[in-house]
Amino acid sequence: METIIENADIELMKLNMSHLTDQLEEAQQELKNTQSSLKVVSKELRDTKNLLHAAVELKIKAEEAAKQCESVMTEFVARWLTKENQSRMAQMLRFYYPEQRIKIMGALLTYLIFGKKMRLEREVEKTHFQLMCEKIDEDAITLPAHSLMVRLMQKYGTL
Repeated sequence: METIIENADIELMKLNMSHLTDQLEEAQQELKNTQSSLKVVSKELRDTKNLLHAAVELKIKAEEAAKQCESVMTEFVARWLTKENQSRMAQMLRFYYPEQRIKIMGALLTYLIFGKKMRLEREVEKTHFQLMCEKIDEDAITLPAHSLMVRLMQKYGTL
């Protein structure tokens, strides 16, 4: 009888071992799948990191170009204003983002060159633009830049 119990225990142990072996194989397959997925995710993460780095460099270059553009436009508009009004313009523009300052400077240059007032979106921009246009109108007659512009327009026949 003891042998029957031992044989039954042995069969039960073999069955348990077979079941555990199957579970181990399934776990190993799942581990391989997870490792494969991890490799894919790691590659995507590296690619994303590289793209982010490139985007940051591009953003820095774009900001530098915007600053240079803003500087050139500000210098040109400043030629039409007295020192006092240049200071007022700088005070008004300091609260804007560079893109907004460029937009306002572009509108001022359009006004200076073509005499056309552009429409700006926000009320505060409209008000500041109107004030700057008034200062340009006040100062332009007495400044050398205005005289040069008049002579050039006379020379090329637009006046």
